[in-house]
Amino acid sequence: MHREVRCLLKSVLDYNMNGDSSLFGLLSSLVGLSNGALSLLQAYGAVIQVLAESSMLEDALEVYMEAKRIGLKVGVPLFNLLLKCFVERSEVDCAKRLFDDMRISGPSPNVYTYTIMMDLYTKREMLDMDEADGILKEMEHNGVSPNAVTYGTYIRGLCGAGNPESAWEFLRDLQDRGLPHNNYCYNAVILGFCWAGELHKALKVLDEMKLCGLTPDMHSYSILIDGHCKIGEVLKGYDLLVEMVNNGIMPTIVSYSSLFHGLCVKGEMGSALNLFRELRDQGCDLDLVAYSILIDGYCRHGDLDGAYELWQEMVQNNFIPDVFSYTSIIYGYCKKRCLKEALDHFELMLHSGVMPSVVTCTVIVDGFCKERLIVEAFKFLNEMHDWGIVPNIFMFKVIINALCKEGRLDRAWEVFGAMTKRGLVPDVVVYTILIDGMVKMLNLEEAYRLFRRMSYEGVMPNSFTYTSLINGFCKSGRLPEALSFFEEMIGKGFTPDRVVYTSMIDGYCRCRDMEKAVELFNKMVQNGLLPDVFTYTCLIDGYCKLCQMGIAVSLMDEMMKMGLTPNEITYTALITGYRKMGDWDKAYEIYKIMMKQGISSDALNYHH
Repeated sequence: MHREVRCLLKSVLDYNMNGDSSLFGLLSSLVGLSNGALSLLQAYGAVIQVLAESSMLEDALEVYMEAKRIGLKVGVPLFNLLLKCFVERSEVDCAKRLFDDMRISGPSPNVYTYTIMMDLYTKREMLDMDEADGILKEMEHNGVSPNAVTYGTYIRGLCGAGNPESAWEFLRDLQDRGLPHNNYCYNAVILGFCWAGELHKALKVLDEMKLCGLTPDMHSYSILIDGHCKIGEVLKGYDLLVEMVNNGIMPTIVSYSSLFHGLCVKGEMGSALNLFRELRDQGCDLDLVAYSILIDGYCRHGDLDGAYELWQEMVQNNFIPDVFSYTSIIYGYCKKRCLKEALDHFELMLHSGVMPSVVTCTVIVDGFCKERLIVEAFKFLNEMHDWGIVPNIFMFKVIINALCKEGRLDRAWEVFGAMTKRGLVPDVVVYTILIDGMVKMLNLEEAYRLFRRMSYEGVMPNSFTYTSLINGFCKSGRLPEALSFFEEMIGKGFTPDRVVYTSMIDGYCRCRDMEKAVELFNKMVQNGLLPDVFTYTCLIDGYCKLCQMGIAVSLMDEMMKMGLTPNEITYTALITGYRKMGDWDKAYEIYKIMMKQGISSDALNYHH
């Protein structure tokens, strides 16, 4: 149908929907006026098409059902158009309802119908491989042969479900049986392995693609370049780009942007800028994304001058900064503790008509919190509502963390309550921040209760949660509870790190149980964890308190042989130990060594 006719029909429909006349009556009148040039079926088909293309999908479905009710046989192409519109807009229930109606009362689905449904079930947000398998089985049962697009869509689903290996096997089976497959099928598997971080297998798929007579295209190479750059293998990404060019495939700015991003992440800003300038000089059409990647790279590495220079060039080239560009600059200033400049750019963003994102606002809130401007952070939080931005869990984490660092646990707990009232589910990080805050305020009973609450809520503690609790209970001399957490941590599959071992060793030393402390020390070393100056100092202090100065000095010598430098606490422990034994000469000797090392202390006078 010609565009003019569709426009006219849409106008008629709009007028009709505001009135009281029936659609059937309207279309019957149109058919009568057409003098046989238009059938009732064609009229209904045109209406369904106009409604579908105008995103009026519920109305389109209603008209489709009315056409069925009055006995009209709607053809498969129109049905597929309507179904495709539902799938593209993720209207799952309507799509299923339409497909089920087709199964029951016709017309019979064709390969395109099934492929549309395959697309629905393999979309990431609605992934259901059982349903996708069912589509293939139904096609086989009904004698409908899948095409390359059907198979490619199914392969995409397998990869999206985290099964690139199964997708590869399926693709090989297609090749062995001579069933349709194309570049898209191979590209889907390559992407699947890149998602899984198995780049060596992705490269093997590329080789197989070449061997079976298919020529890798721009997408094949772009996926691989991006995959390698994301894991820091920028040189391999560049080699693939060279291979791509040698094979007569011109890279797009998307391929180059992957290289920019990889170089920026590695901190190789000079190389990124040189490549950027080289492309510009060659006449390559650089886009806003390319500029934004480099600006973000400069900001993350603290080079705001470099970022601003590119920003000005970007604006001069008539690119309008977007929310990502502004957020990068704001982040850069906040990172350098230049909050005023960050807020200036935030105001500039608003005046330019660019609405901030929740990420932008989180950066600003974090900036306020790092400057200990908690009141201003809350004011900003209230202003966010004017921009239609709802705080997310990351923003609440920032605020709760800032309040805990200031020792304002009551206020942090209030914010926690406000967060849960908004329907946001606290994760392990939020719980751990609060637990750590309570531990540092020596509120161990509350910390323990919150720990049990998080477990009850189904939130699994992580190694940081256990580390905080173990450290707190050890420092408070409550070793049995600390040991219980230590054993629970190991039982849950977490490997204690040096900090955890040092906390436990310190706990045993405080309780004068040097045998257990040394046992843990040896276990720590056996597990491949090298003790640091704090670990040794705990043991040295423990032995000094027991006046076993020979062992303490031996540990100090061992520590220094490992290249570790004693700190003030180490020296103070030794001075105190010798003083306790009445050996002032040794105490003074250690004191002089300490002073020679440039460590100032009043330990000798204090204990006089």
